[in-house]
Amino acid sequence: MQQMSFSQTQAVLKALEFAIAKGGFGNNAKLKKTAQTLVKNMRSNESLSGRHEKLIGLLRKGATISEMIKATASSRRTIFRYLNQFEDAGLDIKLVDGKYRLAG
Repeated sequence: MQQMSFSQTQAVLKALEFAIAKGGFGNNAKLKKTAQTLVKNMRSNESLSGRHEKLIGLLRKGATISEMIKATASSRRTIFRYLNQFEDAGLDIKLVDGKYRLAG
């Protein structure tokens, strides 16, 4: 199975959340519950998308590599891989006063 990019994963997550909020599953309670479980799992720190979400939140405020490592229980190398994925997705990340931040 091919791994989804950061942008693709975020698009799927947002689409599921939108469908749940707008009643996009109609009367199909089983399908709605499956979507809710998937969203919960995607937001978990145990999933790649959950760690991505946590890092985006930290980058909005500004965070050191050590803070990102601690928040996601990831290695230094993995954090830099995530930052590269964000940049590949078009996010502008700057290092300011020892903290990485989303620019703009």
